[in-house]
Formats: sequence, C-alpha cells, structure tokens
Amino acid sequence: MGERMGSGYVITRDGTSIYYEIDGEGEPLVLIEGLGYANWMWIKQRQLASSVKLIIYDNRGVGLSSKPDRPYTMDDFANDLEDLLNYLSIDRAFLWGVSMGGMIAMYFAYRSPDRVKGLILGETNFGVKSLPPSKEALEVLMQPPKPSLDRKQALIERMRVAFSRSYFESHRDEIERIVEIRMRFEEDPKAYNNQLAAVLSFDFKDRLPNITVPTLIVTGDEDYVVNPQNSYIMNQLMPNSKLVILKGAGHLAIIERADDYNRLVLNFIRDVLNGEFKPSKEPTVI
Repeated sequence: MGERMGSGYVITRDGTSIYYEIDGEGEPLVLIEGLGYANWMWIKQRQLASSVKLIIYDNRGVGLSSKPDRPYTMDDFANDLEDLLNYLSIDRAFLWGVSMGGMIAMYFAYRSPDRVKGLILGETNFGVKSLPPSKEALEVLMQPPKPSLDRKQALIERMRVAFSRSYFESHRDEIERIVEIRMRFEEDPKAYNNQLAAVLSFDFKDRLPNITVPTLIVTGDEDYVVNPQNSYIMNQLMPNSKLVILKGAGHLAIIERADDYNRLVLNFIRDVLNGEFKPSKEPTVI
C-alpha cells in the first residue's frame, strides 16, 4: 500500500467483515485486541506509526467488524488474522497481542510460524490451565457490559479492575477521556459472550514449548485481570522468550506505562531484525 494511512474492510473466508486501519511505513506490526475491546484500546500506541507500519484491526464481535451470531473459536480469530494479512499482502509480521489478543497471537504463531517474525504477548495467559484472576476481576469478565442508564459511569466502574489502584485513583481525567472514546463503539453483550467462548475453550499450556519465534512477554505486577504469575510460567515453557515486568502497572499497562511499553516493543523489533534478540529465563523489572 503506497499511502501512509488508510482503513477498510476485508471479508474473511466465512463472510465476516473485519475492519482494519494501516498507518506508517516499514516493518509490519499487527496489534490484536483483548476481550470485548475495540481499536480504542490502542490510543497510546498509534504514535508507533512513525517507526513501523502499524496494522490495527477489530476482532469479530467488536468495534466496526461484523458480529456473527454464534460462539467463536481461536481458529475463527486466527483465520481472520490470516485473511487480513493475505489481503494486505503481508507475508510476515510482528504480532502484539494483549490479553485475549495474546492468546490469538500465540495460537496464530503455533499454526503459522512462517508468518510471524516475533511475538509480543502482553498481560495474557495460556487458557484453561492458567492461574485464575482476582475474584473481583473474574466477576467483571464473566458479565458483559450492561446497557445502563449511565453508561459512562458503568464503564468507568467496569474498567476499575483494568488499572492498578494507584493509577485509577490518580488519573481519573485520563480514564474518563478513554471511556468517552470507548463509548463511540457499540458493545453487544451477545457478541461479547461469543468472544468469551473462545477464551473459555483455549487450552494452550502443552503447546507453549512449540513456539520458537522470538517472544517478548510483558506483564504488570498489579494485573488483577490476568494473574501475572502466568507470564512467568509462559517464559519458563517457551524456549525463545524473555519476560519484562512493569512494576506497579495493571492490566492496561499499554496505557499506564505506554512510553516504557512502546519503547520495549520497538527495541524488541530492532533486536529481532538485527539478530540480537537473546532469550532469558530471568525476568527484567522496570
């Protein structure tokens, strides 16, 4: 694609319409969303388009993509990603998946290792054998957003578990701004449950050793949604990975620690391309 920025739709193999945006030039980096989240979640990552070719898309069931009325599977999500890459004529890319997006990214890399230059797995786990989240977060995750009279307040409360406690208390203006952007996207409770079905049936622990592409695992140590211990387990089981802990950050570390996180990702991409990436079983804390 000659232009720096564009957006459009690809119709995938089962007729689902997937919305995408492309911005920047250079190394392709695909951003993969979490459960129930649309492209608003990457508000602090869009600046990366000055360094890489950024591909942001909405998973089936959210945002501007269509919402087939049936439970989804990880194969559905991986097929959508494959069809998008094919449509954009991208042979190999870096994948950055957060939460459910991390599951999609690692499953895609397992299925199509030749299409993946490197993986960034943020605040994610390996499915049904993972250590569970906090009870509070679990209650939020298992209930799709309710269309309430004051949707803004309901979403702010719902997002409380996505941030560290200190960030939630000290950045209320920022969180309100993010929620206002989130409110531009319609959220369908049925489609949320259809996405959740893929997460609840994902069982990947035994396959982690099969992923050999360079992998950067990142987690906040105050993630209440995905137990940070899962990142340690993943790093031990994946042969070509390293783990970075973002101290004091919650589940949405991509927002809380955006500058550090974005720098980590760009450094990782550079190291992989230069053949300088070194796996490590000792976590780095920043």
